[in-house]
Amino acid sequence: MHKNITQIRDLDLIENELNTNVAGVLASIHGSDKIVQIATPFLYQDKNIYLFFSNEDEFFENIHFNDDVSFTIIKIGKTKKTKEMSFDPTYNFFSISVKGSVRNIDDNNLIEDLRLNYLKKYKKAAEGEIDFSVLNKIVIIDSEEIQAFEETGG
Repeated sequence: MHKNITQIRDLDLIENELNTNVAGVLASIHGSDKIVQIATPFLYQDKNIYLFFSNEDEFFENIHFNDDVSFTIIKIGKTKKTKEMSFDPTYNFFSISVKGSVRNIDDNNLIEDLRLNYLKKYKKAAEGEIDFSVLNKIVIIDSEEIQAFEETGG
């Protein structure tokens, strides 16, 4: 078994992936050292990750604000052999991890802006009546560190 891991430092490439990827995994600590993860759609804006919850969302109710969290996306890539490889690859993926503290958003102007940008990303058109109840609670991961890697192996 072989694998090649390359750290990606191209901020334009990283931001493009964060803007186009549709879902990621939020990991946080709940209670006494219990790690909890949730897969969720997200919005990347101003170098931060925004997550949206409904009023009844149990995960939101258990978030410890100002604690450190991690958010990760993964994009599966095509496997192709390069001249530098001494093996035939069977997998390839690109991952981005964002680490930072999580805070609640309560600024009404910012909430409205984030909702509209979320609609642009996921709905593409704001036609008709929009039910914002699933976008009622918004949190920000105030990015402290963004790391990206490409891994090929087999």
